[in-house]
Amino acid sequence: MRALVTGASGFVGSRVVDQLSQRGAEVITVGRYVTAAVSSDHRVLARTDDANEVEALVAQVAPQCIIHLAGASSAASIAELYRVNAIFAANLLRAAALVKPNPRVVLVGSAAEYGPVPDADLPVTEAFPCSPNTAYGITKLAQTLHGINAAAAGLSVTTARVFNPIGPGMSTSLALGSFCDQIARLPSTGGTLRTGDLDVERDFIDVREAGRILVELALNPVIENGIVNVCTGIGSHLLDVTQRLITCSASPIQLHYESNRTGNSSVRRFIGSPAKLQSLGLSVARPDFDRLLPAMLARAQSDAMNSDTQSTAAN
Repeated sequence: MRALVTGASGFVGSRVVDQLSQRGAEVITVGRYVTAAVSSDHRVLARTDDANEVEALVAQVAPQCIIHLAGASSAASIAELYRVNAIFAANLLRAAALVKPNPRVVLVGSAAEYGPVPDADLPVTEAFPCSPNTAYGITKLAQTLHGINAAAAGLSVTTARVFNPIGPGMSTSLALGSFCDQIARLPSTGGTLRTGDLDVERDFIDVREAGRILVELALNPVIENGIVNVCTGIGSHLLDVTQRLITCSASPIQLHYESNRTGNSSVRRFIGSPAKLQSLGLSVARPDFDRLLPAMLARAQSDAMNSDTQSTAAN
């Protein structure tokens, strides 16, 4: 199996590459820059918005499956966000349709595509009408629509709407990533952890589980086209998870709420329905927080130490 993976150096993408490699797949990664963090066969794509360049690369690789993870949660302009989250996907789908035989394509979407969902409609199913209220959600929904259009034309396309992946190395722009980073930089005597609103409930997923499910969707030939939630169906309160993270630190840490700290969503509860995923014979295990949180904190401490060392060397 020859697999083409975009966004392979990212938080979820690196786990996808690990899963594919463990299964003996030939992995070809693609990105805008040369990087040592992905696979031995890495291709550089200078212009993801250049349909001809994307077509040439896909034709050269001739993959049997494509897992498209490249994307951005924010950008300098809305035009850039569309270029990264929608136009690249549209060009990739067009290129895949020209390869014979056609590869199977998995587009990695986001729960943000749904927008606010009333409590009465939770856990949210794939049939819920999307009404995203962020630029990120809107551009990811545009990607999904391109996928639906390509599937209607005969290409095998599944959009995996991934809920809230967590794990070591997650971005500090996300709540738990920020909390780990802050705690890692506090002295051993403790201090203050600055947070936004913790009275929220989210469907958290171990990032390794997210990677495993995406590979299952890509490699299983009987998986149908369409949209599939990648979620546990179980909500976890952010306050509870944060308190458990503090316990892992074994330091006296006080919580301090700051109203200017806001995430990508103002929704209180957001939980996905895994019913469709389960109908395909797949399921996402609930995160083992007792194992995951210490690993996240240890990685943040290592990253903080490395950044401090580099800063000292630069001075």
